[in-house]
Amino acid sequence: MNDKNISAKSIYIAWVLALLATASVVLALTISHWFFIALILFVIWYEVFTSKVLRCPNCNRAYSLIKLTSAINYPYQCNCGHSISVHK
Repeated sequence: MNDKNISAKSIYIAWVLALLATASVVLALTISHWFFIALILFVIWYEVFTSKVLRCPNCNRAYSLIKLTSAINYPYQCNCGHSISVHK
């Protein structure tokens, strides 16, 4: 992802990984502790994905998933001075 924009598809993938990790926590606490293995995998995938894809294209600074989700509809200004645009 070397383009100068973040895609909305990448943000949606990150949300799916976060929701799967949340569901794994609930399942691990209520049904079986074996779901903690799935939790660990989903958290690792989420961290790797967000560290490589969901960053400012200009200064490579990481931002939270909530801020990038709001940047889908409204422009967001990075601390480096450039605006982060999200392609739909």
